[in-house]
Amino acid sequence: MLLIKEFSLQHRVGPISGTFKAGCLTLLIGPNGSGKSSLLSGAAGLAMSDSVGLSASEGSGTVSLDGACLSTLSIAELARYRAMLAQDTVLPHGLLGYELLALGAEPVGGVSEAVCLTLARLAEPLGLNSLYQRQVNTLSGGEQQRLLIASTLLQVDPSVNPDGKLLLLDEPLAGLDWQHQLATLRLLREYAALGLTVVASIHDLNLACQYADEIWCLHQGKLVAQGAPEVVTPELIAQVFSVTVRLIEQEGYRLLLAE
Repeated sequence: MLLIKEFSLQHRVGPISGTFKAGCLTLLIGPNGSGKSSLLSGAAGLAMSDSVGLSASEGSGTVSLDGACLSTLSIAELARYRAMLAQDTVLPHGLLGYELLALGAEPVGGVSEAVCLTLARLAEPLGLNSLYQRQVNTLSGGEQQRLLIASTLLQVDPSVNPDGKLLLLDEPLAGLDWQHQLATLRLLREYAALGLTVVASIHDLNLACQYADEIWCLHQGKLVAQGAPEVVTPELIAQVFSVTVRLIEQEGYRLLLAE
């Protein structure tokens, strides 16, 4: 469980308070610039400081993971307890796909039998087999993203790292084709079912409503709605995105259609 109390990043997001629950897939929605990436950065312990007189780039408030304040943990401890997939990751030139995944295993002791078994399990849904022997700088954006998702999942997979608690992903579906978007969301649900706290930002509102256990909606740096997918209503969409939609409900599914 990740507890956020009055987290704020000047001119970007907050103050926001709430709880990301263990065993739950929470999806963040909201327009560009609404604060999703900043909130994820804070949740990862990358925007916090204990010093007096915080600069504009540092967050205020507290973020704690199972009672441990993230601002007190070392980089090595953070890497052990949580994994974060950021936007626009710069990949080393000339690195092969399997070498990138090997680097992802470093925080949890390097390549092991458990790592190989986990990657074998992830290979089919993420389409990894054809990427291992290719230089990452020659891959498409979507192919690079699939490797990065696998590396992030690997870091906190319970079979590899029993200390893993928190999985954070900033727009993991960016650049992915449809089948890999769906595969990624299914994997995030699987990892949540294993007891991890899983949080990701997403732009597709219908996919968010279909796969999320809980949705947080941000607008202009504020948390304006949170709860089960039913919190996403035509009224909320009009308020936050300035788009008129119609809600269709059939056989337990909810579909938002732009008018």
